[in-house]
Amino acid sequence: MIRGSKAKKFGKNPYNVTLTASNAIAPFPRLERTAKSLAQLGFRCLAIGWDRNGSLPRFEKGKGVDMARFSFFGEYGGGIRNLLGLFLFNCYLFITLLKIRPKVIHAYDLDTAMPAVLAKVFLGCKVVYDIADWYADSRKVGKLKWLVEKLERWVCRRVDVVILAHEERLQQIGFEPRNWFVIYNTPEDRFGSLPSKMKEEDYFAYVGVLYPDRGLEQIVEASSMAGVKLTLAGFGSLEEYCGEMAKKFGNIEFLGKIPYERTLEIERNALAIIALYDPNFRNNRLAAPNKLYEAMMLGRPLITNRGTLVGELVEKERIGVVVTYGDTQELAQALKQLRDNPEEREAMGRRARRLYEERYSFEKQAGRLREVYRELLSGFL
Repeated sequence: MIRGSKAKKFGKNPYNVTLTASNAIAPFPRLERTAKSLAQLGFRCLAIGWDRNGSLPRFEKGKGVDMARFSFFGEYGGGIRNLLGLFLFNCYLFITLLKIRPKVIHAYDLDTAMPAVLAKVFLGCKVVYDIADWYADSRKVGKLKWLVEKLERWVCRRVDVVILAHEERLQQIGFEPRNWFVIYNTPEDRFGSLPSKMKEEDYFAYVGVLYPDRGLEQIVEASSMAGVKLTLAGFGSLEEYCGEMAKKFGNIEFLGKIPYERTLEIERNALAIIALYDPNFRNNRLAAPNKLYEAMMLGRPLITNRGTLVGELVEKERIGVVVTYGDTQELAQALKQLRDNPEEREAMGRRARRLYEERYSFEKQAGRLREVYRELLSGFL
């Protein structure tokens, strides 16, 4: 909870937009980009998250967005073991929303969208549901999946706006919400146009969540088979595994959880970015993740797999190499192919950068967000 002098920051309705997620928002690039864009439009934003290991400040002042965190033990991917923590977090969130009385609640997952819909009844505020991942396909819900999907569709019908990370996400919703927009997971352009000669170091990079469905064991094995250097970073259930592999193999470096700016720096200097997604999971088949658009913005080739939306785009636009998920030999061959062909790498990277500038730029996504909020708040504020 927020106590003492920090609680005073909630007096006199200082925030007109709250952005909510059931993670620590450290980092959460999609939310952070939204908050920055809204701050530029003059909105005062508060992000509310759940710190599951209690290692982060309860309240932080930031540029464009302040941060409030509920601290209670939980584990990512913990499923039913997180029920108590989730219940307490939702109570905290609901009470905080009633205290702040925002004009807009911008929720990023079902965990926080349901309290937002309830708060709307009491506050008469607007609610945005921003779906990067369909909840029932991204959480361990087991036999309750039918109920979770029913709840999420119920939320989609009752919020004022649904935002999708890609048009294909409509397949999971199963119907077309009355008011929906697409805003891609595109990072802000940190570096500008590509230099005439890219600076590269002799490693491949995987930075992201460290979960079993991301092909990490394949990536580790293939990098050793190909004799290439691999830099791993991120957090998740396979952190210990990645650390052990870094100790065991001299070609592997593991950095743990790192700031987002450091992520972009590592990816920018890599020979290529690796992003694999097990296609047996529906969320993965339809994913349009940060890594895809980071590779475009940075002008780096992407190594990904078939059977996914990402693989289709990479193959169609020739901005990387597509392999079969689970085929370690094919992945090793892709690593060697890109390592040994600098001209091919550069051509892929330049096509990727051009695609970013022409179709997926951050400026275009920020423009769509402004359109969402203009329509949402027309005659309301």
